[in-house]
Amino acid sequence: MRPFLQFLLAICLLAGIAVLTGCSTTRYLKEDEYLLRSVNIKLNTDRTLAERGALNDQLYSIMPQRPNTYLLGVAPLKVWLYNMRYKKYQKDTSNFQISSKVVERPVVLDTQLIARTKANMRDFLRNQGYFYARVDDTVKYSGKKASVTYIVKTGTEYLIDAVSYDVGDPALKEEVRAISKSTLLAKGKPYSNTLVGAERNRLANAIRNYGYYQFSADNIDFELDTLDKSYFNNLENPFESAVNFITLKKQGKKPSLNVKVIIHETDDSLAFQKYTFGDVIVLPDYRDTSDLRSAAMTEKTVNGIKFRFRKPYVNTTILDKKIFIRPGRVYSQSDYNQTIRQLNDLGIFQYVRVFIFADRQDSLDHTLNCFIMMNENKKYDFNTNVEVSGGDLYAVGTAANVSVTDKNFLRGANQLTTTVSYGLELGQNKNLDVPFLQQFYLFSQNVGINFRLTFPKFILPISQSKFSQSSLPRTVLDAGVNTLDRRDYFRLSNIAASYGYIWRETDIKTWTVKPVFVNTLQLSGISPSFQARMDSIPAIRNSYQETFIEGESVEFVINTENRKRWKYAYLRIAGEEAGGLMSGIKGLADLVNAPLKFSHARYVRFDFDLRQYLLQRNSSLAFRFYGGVGIPYGGSTILPYLKQYFVGGAYSIRGWRPRVLGPGSYYDSLRQNSTDNLFIDQAGDIKLELNGEYRFAMIKLFSGSVSLNGALFADAGNIWLARKDNTLPGANFEFKNLYQDLAISTGAGLRLDLGGFLVLRFDWAFPVKKPYVKSNAGWVIKDIDLGDPDWRRQNLNFNIAIGYPF
Repeated sequence: MRPFLQFLLAICLLAGIAVLTGCSTTRYLKEDEYLLRSVNIKLNTDRTLAERGALNDQLYSIMPQRPNTYLLGVAPLKVWLYNMRYKKYQKDTSNFQISSKVVERPVVLDTQLIARTKANMRDFLRNQGYFYARVDDTVKYSGKKASVTYIVKTGTEYLIDAVSYDVGDPALKEEVRAISKSTLLAKGKPYSNTLVGAERNRLANAIRNYGYYQFSADNIDFELDTLDKSYFNNLENPFESAVNFITLKKQGKKPSLNVKVIIHETDDSLAFQKYTFGDVIVLPDYRDTSDLRSAAMTEKTVNGIKFRFRKPYVNTTILDKKIFIRPGRVYSQSDYNQTIRQLNDLGIFQYVRVFIFADRQDSLDHTLNCFIMMNENKKYDFNTNVEVSGGDLYAVGTAANVSVTDKNFLRGANQLTTTVSYGLELGQNKNLDVPFLQQFYLFSQNVGINFRLTFPKFILPISQSKFSQSSLPRTVLDAGVNTLDRRDYFRLSNIAASYGYIWRETDIKTWTVKPVFVNTLQLSGISPSFQARMDSIPAIRNSYQETFIEGESVEFVINTENRKRWKYAYLRIAGEEAGGLMSGIKGLADLVNAPLKFSHARYVRFDFDLRQYLLQRNSSLAFRFYGGVGIPYGGSTILPYLKQYFVGGAYSIRGWRPRVLGPGSYYDSLRQNSTDNLFIDQAGDIKLELNGEYRFAMIKLFSGSVSLNGALFADAGNIWLARKDNTLPGANFEFKNLYQDLAISTGAGLRLDLGGFLVLRFDWAFPVKKPYVKSNAGWVIKDIDLGDPDWRRQNLNFNIAIGYPF
């Protein structure tokens, strides 16, 4: 009963705050003034649920008057703080606390702005293809407060039927015909001004790719014909046409329109002239305009491009491969965009500016000259990542890494990143009669150093000519050493290296291919208790055995985050294989493994990571599904420790600490019975995980640059072994046991967003379904008791991390 009483007390307290603040928010209003308490939109539309949410937010964003912000949607804290110092703020209207939105003036209802809002909504909907939208309003008064509701009936949207082109220049007609095959105005698509605007920009850029430098979107107009001819199939019989009109309406057929694209000249008669490039001059370390004429500058010509610089800041050969604007080449908007994109992507410049102008001495030949000016960026980047957690097996655990990146290593725009990581887990013996800090002891620690060297091009054996430079090719070398020290039990060392390539197929598709990676897993400092544990459980012995791993991998990622404002997705598909090369070459495995006395790992592994994000005005929904499977073969019975799956922690199932849960319904009895806190990481060959998170805004400060947001989340999943192990009952995957084996946790969190630069995350989570509990299919909701310190110690997990979990 105690948790219920605490919950009831919290509700009463919150209600009391709401009443008190509610009274004070209207204290200084005049007799004919009303506080705008809320603004709501009631949508009557045939759009999908996700589209309705996006449309609601778009309509809300064009309102000229909105209510004050409310803490947790209940208490107008900022208005209350404003009224506490009302007289001061009345005199000092430019006070920093007002401008930074620490406090807010009460928003007083303005009926004139209601009329403007309705007009804005109708204009917006018309631009979205709802030509006959209707917007009404109702205002409800309660004391000195008012609530406004807008009733929006969008009507039926128009669909595009046919698109035709009227091109004013004969030479351009063929090129427009080719360009039109990729039109955004496809038959059956809903019409909107947004779509037409995107098509206008697409057409203008595509035409400019043919050399029409002076051509712009102003040379393109659209005419609409909204008369749907399907309503009037028989023009000779008006009665039949009327019947057909009514029949089609009853069938729910949406009206359609025809679009005519008109491409014409404006006052600028050069819009239909093609241009080619003359001089192309590049200044990699540009400072001011004196660099354009200074005799002190060093000049070097590479493939017709003139480089002028104060010092050899970066290899000109590298820059030459990133520049698509060439002397003698026809102007192309795509080349212009790619040049800026590729040079910026090198990461060694603060900015890249491209100036193109017509050659006055060669105006009849329509020649363009080009200056490309870059400014040096800082040479080094520093990054940190921190994670803190607590659990039932240790008092506190933390992990941190610090990385330093040299962005212009060897002056070749190569990036060398050095990352140092350290993590520890501290146990606590509360039975010792010693000062508090002396009760803690080191449970385990993890130390590592890793290096990554990235080249802005493909290096052998892949030929540079096989791929377009527009794919942003990269060659990546990785190497590192990491050591996990489980104090008094074992020490596990991993030496790793890999060689691979990264390139972009499109703006949203990225490939990563590693033709070779190598790992060595070495175990030392084995305690008698851990040795006994390995001797009794083959799965643990095989996963921790000293292993040599060689293989290859491929990864494909689709990320639409920058494409859609209200909805986007992330998809990652990866696969790797190990042992095939050494198994295929007779004697090679023995040659490598014999002197090292390592076993040779053989397996295939596949991973699938799908994420979906639905964004609203002040909230968002995020979902993730992760699936992974590793299949050992050729004598291997389990994946090596380095390649196994784990769950739990700040980025996984947050109701359990990292590497505690699973595999399957198996539960390590030593966690309960051992007096020395012996703990072995729980790992598996198969992983399934599903996460859902509702994120919502709470408080914004300093004009929104700092915000405190909340989250409610749930995580589900587990890991399993691919093969049955009698010493680990319930650990192998069987579809009939999937429901029982699923672990589920839930919780809440806070996110401190420092202007998008850094997000500090605080999550509290606890299990609601434990797969190792046999009764009630593992559900433990009835056991939840937030007021019980013993329950909190055993179940409530607190995580601190940087960034979102997914």
